[in-house]
Amino acid sequence: MKERITITLDPEVIQHGKRVARARETSFSGLIEDLLRLQERPGQSRRSGSFSRRWRGRLALREDVTDELLQEMKAKHGLDRS
Repeated sequence: MKERITITLDPEVIQHGKRVARARETSFSGLIEDLLRLQERPGQSRRSGSFSRRWRGRLALREDVTDELLQEMKAKHGLDRS
């Protein structure tokens, strides 16, 4: 069961929130609820994380030593293994 609460916001924030809610076809309360649900809870790690964190260790670099651009990019980003 949902509860009623009272919050105090700037009038400009309220107007902006109402416009965003209208654009998303939801209520102002629904918008706030959705935004809060998206926030990480204490002690809970984010599932999605950043792109680099999600893909770390899953991609491998080509080992084509004749590709000059590849060799320059590996050197620039500290990925040359030589």
